[in-house]
Amino acid sequence: MLLQLGLAVRAVLLLVGAWQDAHGQVKFTDIDYEVVTDGAARMAQGGSPFERSTYRYTPLLAAALVPNVTLHKAFGKLLFCAADLLAAWMFRLLLRRRGASSLLQAAGVALWLLSPFTVTISTRGNGEALVACMLLAMLLALNSGHLVPAAALFGLAVHWRLYPIVFSLPLLRHFALLRQQSLKRQQQAGPPQQPRALLAAAVGGLVSPAGVAFGAVSGAVFLALGMACYRLYGWPFLHETYLYHARRTDPRHNFSPYFYPAYLSSSTAPGSDSWDVGWAFSAAQAVLQMAIGLSCASDLPFCFMLQTAVLVAFNKVSTAQYFVWYLSFLPLVLPDLATAPNRGRLMAAAAGWGAAMAHWLLWAYLLEFAGWRVHLAVWGASLAFLAAHVWLVCELVAAWRHKRDAALAVKQKSS
Repeated sequence: MLLQLGLAVRAVLLLVGAWQDAHGQVKFTDIDYEVVTDGAARMAQGGSPFERSTYRYTPLLAAALVPNVTLHKAFGKLLFCAADLLAAWMFRLLLRRRGASSLLQAAGVALWLLSPFTVTISTRGNGEALVACMLLAMLLALNSGHLVPAAALFGLAVHWRLYPIVFSLPLLRHFALLRQQSLKRQQQAGPPQQPRALLAAAVGGLVSPAGVAFGAVSGAVFLALGMACYRLYGWPFLHETYLYHARRTDPRHNFSPYFYPAYLSSSTAPGSDSWDVGWAFSAAQAVLQMAIGLSCASDLPFCFMLQTAVLVAFNKVSTAQYFVWYLSFLPLVLPDLATAPNRGRLMAAAAGWGAAMAHWLLWAYLLEFAGWRVHLAVWGASLAFLAAHVWLVCELVAAWRHKRDAALAVKQKSS
């Protein structure tokens, strides 16, 4: 029923969007969809998608959207909507394996399918749902004990969209924790195996045979895809797909507070870096990513959600499509949040996050469409949104700690 409802909502939005594109002054379709379609057209003609200015994606995306040119321009949107539905199906499978009730399974699926972010992002022509499917399929494969397919999916996801690279640390830590638990069970079941225990402790809780194998396979997939694309498209592939995003700043207004320092720096004399505070955002993000990756790796979905929340909050560029990165994991931890003792504070933090976004959107509208010179007001709204983000992350961490403490209590009682 939920899948049918999600499909119906997307079908209506696709039709409304087509009408708005044809008759409205403000287009419904995302400009990036036009960029990718143009890149696909150049690929279909035997050229490079990077011949299209501002094409900054993997060539695989242009290849997937070649039917936009050969069949119908809406093909890509249909593909992204199909990915939404596939992700919803995988959410239900994962929630069932995590022991969620039928009600919470339905709530998690509905949260993904009916969220205004996922609905509008896919129907406007943005393919974030494709990466979500890769990561969810990776979690399903790991849950089923299929390490090689999981590693290949992770390598593909990182090639497709660079941000999942932050999950490397918790994945390595997760495999090491499983290895340590296995060694501990073996020692309890038989005579002590002191050398193996010492070896497990010596590697610092990060190195394990499974982790090495996972890293080797995922790294090989990533490198193979990168080398193939480089051989076909050369330096433009490396620069536009990876290097540009690694150093990207955006002086236009976006949810990140860094937009205003970047705007001021772009307005000053060349070489002026008086407002360049990007290092502070990068340093804060690196410290938090390491802390979360090492501490929360026992529960990968919860860890991934916390990492994406931190990544988006402290990234130097932040747009609405990035919020889909949260939703790629939020339904999986919904059962834990529903039973957390701080669920009241969680709801308040979520409401504060929504209010901060609405406040930001008001000032951004006045800047973008009304033409008011309200850059400082937008910056203030961005700072308020960052504060709301941090509040929400703190409450999510508190909910994870409750889950960890409850699991430890059960474990101690059973032993």
